[in-house]
Amino acid sequence: MAETGNGGVSLTVEVIPHQESYRDLHTPVRAKSVEELHALQKSQSFKAPAPQVFQSISTSLASVSHEPHGPHVAKGKGAKDVIHHLRPILSDSDLTVSQVLYNLSPAELYEEAIKYESGSYITSTGALATLSGAKTGRSPKDKRVVKESETGDDLWWGEGSPNIEMDEETFLINRERAVDYLNCLDKVYVNDQFLNWDTKNRIKVRIITARAYHSLFMYNMCIRPTQEELEDFGTPDFTIYNAGKFPCNRFTHYMTSATSVDIHLKRREMVILGSQYAGEMKKGLFGLMNYLMPKRGILSLHSGCNVSKDGQVSLFFGLSGTGKTTLSTDKHRYLIGDDEHCWSDDGVSNIEGGCYAKCIDLSQEKEPDIWNAIRFGTVLENVVFDDHTRVVDFTDKSVTENTRASYPIYHIENAKIPCVGPHPNNVILLTCDAFGVLPPVSKLTLAQTMYHFMSGYTALVAGTEEGVKEPKATFSACFGAAFIMWHPAKYAAMLADKMQKHGATAWLVNTGWVAGSYGVGYRMKLSQTRKIIDAIHDGSLLKAKYTTTDVFNLAVPDHVDGVPDEVLMPQNMWADKELFDTTLRRVGGLFKGNFKKFEDYTVGGDSKLTQQILSAGPQL
Repeated sequence: MAETGNGGVSLTVEVIPHQESYRDLHTPVRAKSVEELHALQKSQSFKAPAPQVFQSISTSLASVSHEPHGPHVAKGKGAKDVIHHLRPILSDSDLTVSQVLYNLSPAELYEEAIKYESGSYITSTGALATLSGAKTGRSPKDKRVVKESETGDDLWWGEGSPNIEMDEETFLINRERAVDYLNCLDKVYVNDQFLNWDTKNRIKVRIITARAYHSLFMYNMCIRPTQEELEDFGTPDFTIYNAGKFPCNRFTHYMTSATSVDIHLKRREMVILGSQYAGEMKKGLFGLMNYLMPKRGILSLHSGCNVSKDGQVSLFFGLSGTGKTTLSTDKHRYLIGDDEHCWSDDGVSNIEGGCYAKCIDLSQEKEPDIWNAIRFGTVLENVVFDDHTRVVDFTDKSVTENTRASYPIYHIENAKIPCVGPHPNNVILLTCDAFGVLPPVSKLTLAQTMYHFMSGYTALVAGTEEGVKEPKATFSACFGAAFIMWHPAKYAAMLADKMQKHGATAWLVNTGWVAGSYGVGYRMKLSQTRKIIDAIHDGSLLKAKYTTTDVFNLAVPDHVDGVPDEVLMPQNMWADKELFDTTLRRVGGLFKGNFKKFEDYTVGGDSKLTQQILSAGPQL
């Protein structure tokens, strides 16, 4: 992390992810007992102990105590004669556990969770509230990818890459530990499901878990097979062994803690040890798609996506806090998906079958679609509720700030099912620039699109660090660096190629500060940002006159209906013009500093693409 000063404006940059600064995305829960952890859920009974008596929950296992009395008959959706077909179904897994609960329905999984998993409750709206144990977020420090001859040369390694290598032998040791643990249980849960609504390119996945909550989570997040599809499912393309209730051996090579999340692309397997956070499964599968789809000429994207009633599609990219979920949810448009998509020769398709929404400070007024989706079948992770009424307090951060809701996409009233659409018309890159120097909207060239897509910039207030008030610049390649497998330039070049081929326009939309940096100016009004999105969708911005800015050379429209003209050019709103110019150039310097790690990348030994992208960056 580097900092520079500027006449009272402090600039801080953080590159996400970076191997030397990896850490858990959310502080692990610390409690001295399982009972204390459960008490965090119930607002009437929780009293925080003195800080000095907090202890780490050993091996992330605190939220569940194993009960030996499971059901005696495997059952569930598509489970006809499942006992007789038990070995063929799991022939790829090396599992010998006596009982497999196969593709259970949400109601059955509710019953399993309530009976056998401490910390599982039904809330007042019918959602299942549960705890993920000590880990309440992903653990990128503990993620590993096997480096082997078949796929090793394809992957992005080195500075800025999320791919920390491990060898095959270590993977097999962890796999053996996970399978041995699962075989010690009286039962496991198995989901056979699909990824990608594009049936020509869908992937069959099998998820083996020890917790009913994990099985319900994946029922929501993946695409649910029909009865006929399940009977003909066959051998999966990818298998997850989720033994997250059991730790890895910390003394095994490549381990940095009791948590290990390992992906073997050649074997098409994923092993989870020492973390019960369900999001590890979701993002592990996204990493798989980020590897497989580009090999087929299909672009995988970490984005939201919606479509108008007449078939006009928009993609929304953005890091946390930029407004991706809010702006991609539009009552006048249909939701294709909220997070992960593919762009093939046939158009766009959602990778997932559900949504995984942040719940902190959720309100019916601001997010009615998400609010109304939280009903029976939804999994609520780590929320706090009233001990008697079971009404959830979405403002309570007693367990974690990263409270989440997982629900099937059909819980969204205006979801487009099947979740596919034609080729995108607009590619919207969202940033929240807390330095206040980027315009609220600008039209990008193809080269600029690649540059800003690879940069993945936003700048937020460092509110998680006590006493730190200055903005922090964050760069995450392709707006999802933690999940990509190939070099960012590959995804960027594919994006530009598809945009050019299908006539899409790219826009940089800043939802951040106006009239000064954080602490001086104010955040762009949501109502005005929505007017900008509306102008993109109705095509009026394509007809506007444009002015080019200094440093970033961005094309800014002269007028947007519903937005004051002076707001569109950032320097117009700054009282101190000299300070604006200094801040602008220093932010440009942060961009250039971040991009240094990409400068040596070549495609087939040719550096022309890299030079084209570099030329579209800020000019100092």
